[in-house]
Amino acid sequence: MNFTLRLREKSPLILDGAMGTELDRRGISIKLPLWSAGALLKNPEIVKQIHIDYIRAGTDIITTDTFRTNSRTFLKAGLSKKDAFSATIKAVSIAKSAVESVKPDRKIWIAGSISPLEDCYQPKLSPDYDTALIEHRENAMWLAEAGVDFILIETMNTLHEALAASKASIETKLPVITSFILNNNLNIFNGTELFIAYSELNNLGIQGFSINCTQHSIISQAIDKYHHKITLPIAAYANAGIYDKEFGWKDDPAFTPGSYADIVSSWISKGVKIVGGCCGTTPEHIKKISSKTKSPV
Repeated sequence: MNFTLRLREKSPLILDGAMGTELDRRGISIKLPLWSAGALLKNPEIVKQIHIDYIRAGTDIITTDTFRTNSRTFLKAGLSKKDAFSATIKAVSIAKSAVESVKPDRKIWIAGSISPLEDCYQPKLSPDYDTALIEHRENAMWLAEAGVDFILIETMNTLHEALAASKASIETKLPVITSFILNNNLNIFNGTELFIAYSELNNLGIQGFSINCTQHSIISQAIDKYHHKITLPIAAYANAGIYDKEFGWKDDPAFTPGSYADIVSSWISKGVKIVGGCCGTTPEHIKKISSKTKSPV
């Protein structure tokens, strides 16, 4: 069975939680511009262990540590395009190795992560469509060559870059899920209406539509507003915090693994197909989510 067929089944899929903030929680530097990708160069064994911990917590999908393994970011870090390619291949290999190490009694899908080319919270920095298409085409080709099951385009903050990344990913013939970060008005972070983005991407031919890197209450409002209009499988994975324009992300003391599992259950009841966690979430969050639907490994 391929991933597109699995999406058509009734039962939901559990995505893993954060990689970057989980590395930080374990004492590993996530210094920009590389963010979590730096661990591929210095601490690959920790990346593998995080994948293993998520699998054991009950996830069905693990996301490759490729959020920042694009040429643009590696060049900013004083590295090369060859280094970016090698890191991408390595990240997918680590994810596959983690699955082999656990030997779970279920299929584990590997999602190839693609991020915005610039800062997730600064949509004005996003390059023009043609430039983004060229650069994302490179990212997508590398992930396909490495052997991911599908491409997960994450935290998009502008429609034009999301369209470019999605077109480039569709060209690989792999299934594609495109995910946006939302502002407090339920729009894409740059202000574009969410349903407009959905309509254009649905016409383009993606296999799933998603919201991530956003506070859970905003995601819940968006799901309430749009779930009956969206015909594609929906994915949703929240941050464990609250975003403030002046101070950035702040911890939300009310956000616990148990409370998030309850929130996620409400999303599933509205037809959301894929649920997981974004920044600040841990294997414990995923374990609580999983415990509502199945037993961990």
